[in-house]
This record gives sequence, structure tokens and C-alpha cells, in this order.
Amino acid sequence: MMGYGGFGGHYGFSLLGAGFGLITHLAFTILVILAIIYLYKNIFRNVNNRSLRGQQDNAALEILRARYARGEIPTEEFQKMKKELE
Repeated sequence: MMGYGGFGGHYGFSLLGAGFGLITHLAFTILVILAIIYLYKNIFRNVNNRSLRGQQDNAALEILRARYARGEIPTEEFQKMKKELE
């Protein structure tokens, strides 16, 4: 009868330990899920930004070439601007 008395006895400490273990396990699982979501979003955001940046660069070069073809800008200015875009 030694284990049943006093400060909650043997069973009180084991229930407290089980509850703490459950909370710790849930917190760890939530952190892992949040980390996976964060990494997933950042990977796809970077891929999308790179492809958009490439499309914007191509569009800017096309506009520059069109302006040069229409005679709106001289050759020196075209070469300078083209170099800056590349």
C-alpha cells in the first residue's frame, strides 16, 4: 500500500507523464507539419519568381528591339540598354 498514498501515488505521476508526453508529441507533429508547409511554399514561390523574372526580361528585350526597329532609339542607346537588360 505504499504506492497508493501520498502525493498522487504511482498512478498520479504516470498520468501526468502521459499527458505531458501527449502534448509534446502533438506540438512536435504540428511543428513538423508547419515546417513542411513553409518549405513547400518557399520552393514553389522561388520557382515562380524565377520564371516570371525570365518572362519580364524577355518582354523588356522585345520592347527594346521593337523600339529600335521603329527607329525610336539610336544604335548606341539600343546597345547600352540591351547590355543592361542582359
